[in-house]
Amino acid sequence: MTLLADEPNAKTSAPEKNSGVKGNSLRGGFLVERPGGETGSWEQWLVGEDRSPILLKEPLSGSAQQNKKLKRILCLPSQSLHDWPLWIAGEGDRLALARLELSGRHLIKRGMEQSLSLFPINSEKDRQLVLAICPEEPFPEESLPSDWREAGSFDLPVRTLGDEKTDLIVWSEWDRLHAAFLIDGKPVWFCPVDEERLGGLLQRTALRLQVEGILKRVPSTILLAGISSTSLKSIRSGLTAAFPTARLTLSENLPPPHLPTESLDLPPAAAREERANSAKKNRLLTYAMIGAIIYTLLLIWGSGDLLIHRMELARIRKAIVAVAAPASEARADSERWKAMRSAIDPSFYALDLLAAVAAPTEGGKVRLTRFTLEPGKLQVSGEATDVTQAYAFQEQLKKSPALQAYEWTAGQPQLAGKNSVRFDMEGSRSDANTGTK
Repeated sequence: MTLLADEPNAKTSAPEKNSGVKGNSLRGGFLVERPGGETGSWEQWLVGEDRSPILLKEPLSGSAQQNKKLKRILCLPSQSLHDWPLWIAGEGDRLALARLELSGRHLIKRGMEQSLSLFPINSEKDRQLVLAICPEEPFPEESLPSDWREAGSFDLPVRTLGDEKTDLIVWSEWDRLHAAFLIDGKPVWFCPVDEERLGGLLQRTALRLQVEGILKRVPSTILLAGISSTSLKSIRSGLTAAFPTARLTLSENLPPPHLPTESLDLPPAAAREERANSAKKNRLLTYAMIGAIIYTLLLIWGSGDLLIHRMELARIRKAIVAVAAPASEARADSERWKAMRSAIDPSFYALDLLAAVAAPTEGGKVRLTRFTLEPGKLQVSGEATDVTQAYAFQEQLKKSPALQAYEWTAGQPQLAGKNSVRFDMEGSRSDANTGTK
């Protein structure tokens, strides 16, 4: 084994901490939260494409974390995660195939199926290698941040530690050792390990992964990160015995996080429920906002329509006021005409009316017995030689051009003696009420 711990360029110094973040530091990027070396501790890093990772000395406030341009990634504690490297068929539903494989081996517990996620590693002709990962359920949340359910995505701590040049990582997380094998920077297996049996366990695991076709060779580069000086000697001794040709690199602290290109999200059940509630709340807020917008539009439309009606009503009132005086003068002229009509309208002359009534009596078969003229009314009584002559007289009287202003009503002729029939008629003018003024 080649040990580079004593060389100046092999040991990574502690990252410089930033006491505060101001101005453009929050203009975008990612907020990565991952477990620290001590139990219950958390590291917050600001990671961006155009800047080096910044380790925050003080946690960001809740309002800063809710910045829409800042994407929050929470790395779940490694000891609360289960992982299994699996070869599955190259075609078909990968998640269903993985569940079937794990259920057949009785590796997955009840209630953990919904939280199962797959991380693709590589593929061959008719099969593909994936890492099945599942959070513990119910998830232990005692040491997690109070708002951990609101994180944008959930990831693995080991994915932020390694790189494409590292084959094996051994790091300290929450005062416990963890180890992970990687292929091109992708973890294929990780779990907590004991310091006393570290070398033998990792050697057997590497051989097992080689037999299953997951690893092509034994690890040639190993990274030790965040391990205390008291444990470092025994760990190096165990790794030297297990992998004598490997190149070892030491880091006093956990290296700054780097974000893999492949996305991964491992929300526990509580986080999924929180997301569902948040989505439901957002839908309700969206519906409420749409309702408020529709109500506002209707209110604006109603106000505009009411304003138009008021303007039209004002215009009509002005028009009424403008024609009020001419209308009053016209009404006065009409009243004067009605008062004088009986004096100047020929249809009111009694002699002309009598002549028009007497005209159908020519021939001597019908004679008038009474002629009465009242305002708006004309009453006629007469006698005929028979009923036929009486009806004929009534029809002629109704058709007389001089009497068209009257509406006639006639009773049934009655016998008045031998060869005598009596009849009565009454005519009324439609302007009978105004004719008296």
